[in-house]
Amino acid sequence: MADTARTMNDKGGGAPTRRDRRKNAERSAATRKQTLEATVQCLDASGYGAVTNIRVADLAGVSRGAMMHHFPTRQALIIATVEYAYETLNQYRAIEVAKSPPGLDRYRLIMDLSLVTQRMPEGMALNEIRIGSRSDLEIRDGVTPMMSAISEDYVRMVSRIAREAGLKATRELHGLTGTVAMATRALAINTFTYPTPIRAHASATTCRGRCRRCVRI
Repeated sequence: MADTARTMNDKGGGAPTRRDRRKNAERSAATRKQTLEATVQCLDASGYGAVTNIRVADLAGVSRGAMMHHFPTRQALIIATVEYAYETLNQYRAIEVAKSPPGLDRYRLIMDLSLVTQRMPEGMALNEIRIGSRSDLEIRDGVTPMMSAISEDYVRMVSRIAREAGLKATRELHGLTGTVAMATRALAINTFTYPTPIRAHASATTCRGRCRRCVRI
């Protein structure tokens, strides 16, 4: 019986081997990542209204069948994109924050990074979803719990960095954090009328016009 089972596997029959299952899992994960990256690209370049499962599948270079396997509805695609985009931004922030020792400089850095991350493709994708879901009840119902969790997670991170800097995580500090986040979000969206990215950086961050980017103005 054992010899028969081995022969069937060698000829491609019977249950898939562990190696086959791993390859299938890797291929599936790659397809999912390609699709989410394409969704971010579409949101950033063309806006919320341009995102459809068919357009994203074509942009990602995956079959529509594979697309529908992973994301059978537009709502499923948008929800997964929110999670993917925020995780990407979190990883970027963690790398940048690690470059600065705990203290006030790190706290200032996390505030400055707010504008940087809002302008990244993933940040713009999240902003497009925030704006678009306002008038799309189905998507709004799907993303609201996740967006709320993202906000709470961000506040916890900033509060931890503030405590490391010797600051108290008071309601006033939380208000400042929220104000900076909303201001930088507005500046990231308002790319058509605000004078220059450098002036936006100077007005919205803690450098007060003194960093190397701003002295060139």
